[in-house]
Amino acid sequence: MRFHFKLFFFLFSQVGAVGTQFLSIPPSARDLIYFNSHWRNPAVLNQLNKVPELGLAYGNWLAGVQSVGFRWKGQIKNGSGGINIRYVGMDDIELRPNKPSSEPLAYYAAYGSSIGGVYSWQKSAFRMGVGVKRVDFQIYQKKSSGTAIDLGLEWDAAENIRIRFSALNLGKMGKLVSESPQLPQRIIGSLAYERNQYAVFAAVESNSIVKYPILYGGGNGRYKNLIYGFTAMTSKGVKSISGGAGIQFGIYSITYGFQWGDQHLGMPQMMDIAIRLP
Repeated sequence: MRFHFKLFFFLFSQVGAVGTQFLSIPPSARDLIYFNSHWRNPAVLNQLNKVPELGLAYGNWLAGVQSVGFRWKGQIKNGSGGINIRYVGMDDIELRPNKPSSEPLAYYAAYGSSIGGVYSWQKSAFRMGVGVKRVDFQIYQKKSSGTAIDLGLEWDAAENIRIRFSALNLGKMGKLVSESPQLPQRIIGSLAYERNQYAVFAAVESNSIVKYPILYGGGNGRYKNLIYGFTAMTSKGVKSISGGAGIQFGIYSITYGFQWGDQHLGMPQMMDIAIRLP
């Protein structure tokens, strides 16, 4: 069994990025509806002249991974600020010896969590944003932690045309066993045509853990107190569609989001509940 653990942690150190990939999982249903959210680009956060908002998100991701998130966003002086807390984990991973057995020796958990803040501000036709977060990751009894920075830029290039760039998860993790897990560093560029009631966009992403570029396209809209949207994603060997809808009644809103893909690991679903503070 000792050999089993040595082999397990050796293999894990070679693919240590798998654990930190929870940072690439959308934290809420709204992030499945709106591609251009402040999770992908901190410059998109805009709470100027708006009341503060609290939100709670819960969902099931691929292969039984559970996700819980908490958000606050509001105006801070002449800019917009937010606090984001999330947990993503599995608690039923089986521990087995080297030889075949009908029952596992035990069960253990693997999780990732992050807590951080984001701030954005406007300057002429540009909006800029920055986010800082602490990242923690654990598998079995081994832990790693680190700090990551997100940077974003939004440009009103022309009437109804917005160009956005972001660089996410810039930082470093501490050692897990003998090597440091790699953060999924992401660079995203998008072009959007936006009106009051709807928007369409196209985007491309470079992810340090994914060999090939990731392409996106989709749109979102609003009708009275109903919001809706979808995003199609494709990369070499992988395709998916995400989307959802939400409804607002008074100071409360409920949002549902999903993702369907060809990976045959289930259909992720998320639900948000948000309240606008007086």
